[in-house]
Amino acid sequence: MTPHTFIRPVFILLAFAIITIANASDKFIPCHSEPERQALRSLELQKIVTEDQTDREPPIDWEKVQQRDESRRKRVGEIFGEGCFKAAEDYAAAALVYQHGNTPDHYFQTFLWTKKAVELGMTSQKRLMALGVDRYLVKSGYKQLFATQASQPSINDCWCLEELEGHFPENRRLELSGQTMDEVWQWIESLNQEQRGCKSIKFCTNNLKETPKGTIPGFW
Repeated sequence: MTPHTFIRPVFILLAFAIITIANASDKFIPCHSEPERQALRSLELQKIVTEDQTDREPPIDWEKVQQRDESRRKRVGEIFGEGCFKAAEDYAAAALVYQHGNTPDHYFQTFLWTKKAVELGMTSQKRLMALGVDRYLVKSGYKQLFATQASQPSINDCWCLEELEGHFPENRRLELSGQTMDEVWQWIESLNQEQRGCKSIKFCTNNLKETPKGTIPGFW
């Protein structure tokens, strides 16, 4: 056997070993199989929520806040894409960040994630689920279910309550929203307390569409 004949198979074996090691280092490991990464992502989600809430303390620069909101939504989406949501607190944190979105899809995602948090035992999130549903419906041109959404066309106008879907069960509305209609009207009055001539204002007139059963499959 010549030296070249010996070197060739050794070189092939070495190359094969290098490729095998490289492939092993690139092996995909899901988040649920890495408890340390899972824990770090959960902590990061709570940090993101804290930043979200801190941004809403006065004085507020809304242009900067909206930019940071978008960055937070992107990061939450990345963590979700990793499969790193596990505990109810993870879903609730993500839901609150998306509730401060700017499209109906963001609000619907709030509903889905909060619903999951409630299913995992975090019943304190029922109201956020109601808020997500209502904001999604109103921004999509439909009547709300839980009486959580009010609007003010301009700074000099009265606040009014967005129209309600009359066929939605009152006991279900109260269960998730946590507010009686008397409390809702008190809330509207408090929003209008600085506005003269607004005491008789109640529902908005935005010509929202009916929200019949089947509008939100599996829920209503």
